[in-house]
Amino acid sequence: MKLPFLLLFFLLAVKISAQESGRDFLTSDIAQFESRSAGLRVNAAGLRVVASNNFDVKYYRCEWEVDPAVNHIKGSVTSHFVMSTAGNSITLDLSNALTVSAVQQRGSNVAFVHAGDALTITLQNPLAPGTKDSVTVSYEGPPPAANGAFVVTTHGPSATPVLWTLSEPYGSRDWWPCKNGLDDKADSLDVYITHPATYKAASNGLLQSETAVAGSKTLTHWKHRYAIASYLVAIAVTNYIVLDNSVLIGGTNVPFKTYCYPESQVTFQNGALNALNAMVQFSNLFGDYPFKNEKYGHVQFGWGGGMEHQTCSFMVNMGETLIAHELGHQWFGDKVTCASWQDIWLNEGFATHLASIYTEAKYPANTKTARTNEINTITSLPGGSVWVDNVNDVNRIFSNRLSYLKGSHLLYMLRWILGDATFFAAVNNYINDPALAYGYATSANLKAHLETVSGKDLTYFFDQWFTGEGYPSYQVEWYPTGNSVQVKLNQTQSHASVGFFRLPVPLLFRNAGTNQQKLVVFENTTNGQFFVDNLGFGATEVIFDPDVWLITRNNTITKTSGPLPVVFSQFSVECRGNNARLSWATTEEVNADYFEILGSKDARNWNAMGTVPAIGNSKETNEYFFDVETALNQGYYRIREYDTDGSTQETRIVAAQCGGVESLKIYPNPATDSFTLESSLKGTFPGKAPLKGLLLYNLKGNHFVLEPIAEHGRTRTFDARSLAPGLYFVVPGNGQVISKLWKR
Repeated sequence: MKLPFLLLFFLLAVKISAQESGRDFLTSDIAQFESRSAGLRVNAAGLRVVASNNFDVKYYRCEWEVDPAVNHIKGSVTSHFVMSTAGNSITLDLSNALTVSAVQQRGSNVAFVHAGDALTITLQNPLAPGTKDSVTVSYEGPPPAANGAFVVTTHGPSATPVLWTLSEPYGSRDWWPCKNGLDDKADSLDVYITHPATYKAASNGLLQSETAVAGSKTLTHWKHRYAIASYLVAIAVTNYIVLDNSVLIGGTNVPFKTYCYPESQVTFQNGALNALNAMVQFSNLFGDYPFKNEKYGHVQFGWGGGMEHQTCSFMVNMGETLIAHELGHQWFGDKVTCASWQDIWLNEGFATHLASIYTEAKYPANTKTARTNEINTITSLPGGSVWVDNVNDVNRIFSNRLSYLKGSHLLYMLRWILGDATFFAAVNNYINDPALAYGYATSANLKAHLETVSGKDLTYFFDQWFTGEGYPSYQVEWYPTGNSVQVKLNQTQSHASVGFFRLPVPLLFRNAGTNQQKLVVFENTTNGQFFVDNLGFGATEVIFDPDVWLITRNNTITKTSGPLPVVFSQFSVECRGNNARLSWATTEEVNADYFEILGSKDARNWNAMGTVPAIGNSKETNEYFFDVETALNQGYYRIREYDTDGSTQETRIVAAQCGGVESLKIYPNPATDSFTLESSLKGTFPGKAPLKGLLLYNLKGNHFVLEPIAEHGRTRTFDARSLAPGLYFVVPGNGQVISKLWKR
């Protein structure tokens, strides 16, 4: 995505950035610049996508005449399409600042209305689904300056005119008629640019010809034969120097074209070599460069960063991190594009991660510092999910902290959990899936590929780290016993949306005198979990997560003065008829007094339900149980253990809805406008839970009552439009929490 500074400083940024052509960007810099640029464009007044969805674009033929000294575009765009549904009109996105002189279908003029940045075209006859046709829009005018999608300025000591476009996310409509949304890629594209003969013109795909035409002008033709989103179409015109390189990818010699200002020739030539190395590295990891039958290249422009235009990234300079980030987008963002702004991390999290892969391979000594700095940014606030919970807030969509950095570090943690071999095999399958490649994808698509290759159910991970918010802080207690070590892990969570973060926790044990060390990974699935490991030496110190894989903050490590009290090696709940049975076990107990059973209807407010005496001191496994009768059934349970000195520790939370309510499910989840509650019992809902009024409450404790808008047998449907985006607990008529609902 593009990387500009604020528009207020636009002219200054153009001059400064050209002079700083060798300065690199940190990953956090790139994310900040991109989020600023998106905010600049999407916050523009009246910005929206209005193109109709009754047709599927197959091909654009773009014929433009421009002069980099003049803020003006003239030309025509022919859109070839197939009707998706029957209709006698289609609508394209096009700014009202541009004047349409004619629209033709099959060589004949047709009626059109151009208002509200929408161009609605009345077809000659109604078209049936599956019908192929085309329309040609002839237009001209000065593209609006507010969104910075079509820029005319100067560069260099002689103030040479330069023109470039920058359309993400919705700026295409400011300079050409198209479908400007995130839902329809054209299968191919031809671009014809007529411009003053003293200049060169760059665009997507392969250069076909540069032909002299009347008026001391040149007609430059670019051809692109890959599917492309409208925001990735771009042109640039100035007195470019063209540098040619190539790289062998998968047996194909891929041309590499650099279009740079004369004053930047040396730095852009040197930077191209870094891009070639990165392309080989990424191709080895994720499959061949996606557009290898055409080209890749860099086009210099004046914005404060870069933009991953397909086959030709626009670059302010040749900083290595910037090169790797924009190149990474050719796989993640261009080849496979997020299908919803809620899943923007599939573009930006991956591109951020690929830039980190590149820099870590080339500069390994900086790895831990870079990872730590990024995690410090991620955890600088207690909440925030990678899943975008409010697509109406552009700063939220393009959040540096969440969409870029936390998205990247979700990938670090998946690599840590699955192992690099499994992770990269799964991502390879995802990026090369025929159903997704050169199209759109969701987080569910990625999750499915990760699960298929790993054989693991990753629902818990995506619940905790994708839709869930916050991070864990670990409290590590350890005690060396000869050549072994005892460890107890507890964690607190920064946000109430996640009750426990299940992670493999790495601890590095060292002996400062002998320099012996051993990395031990503890599969932490519950609070208060106890572990014993035979190190083979006596440990004198412990380092938490030494290679910085996990998103955590404020961790503490305490060496205890004596053996650790150990409890809760197992804790579960099961329904026995209408009753709930809680079962738990300890592997060792030191000065344990008793266990207190806690119940809750909302997982927030807890009530004591009874106690069970502890064995007290034991090195053997001890098993306990407690039965909760129907009348006391709470839905959520945990155990609190008391030591003889009054200290306590608690288990994780478990849930069971015994007595019929557990047979209810809710969908879709997350919900947008409505959701449905369905019973798996035969017949209609049981009379004791009629669900005529459904109670929900959010994490702040605010309550909401919804009435069903539809009733069909075993289902009740509810209108969710009145709910703000976020997490809700769902409570039917009997007062028990039955599920969590995510509202988009």
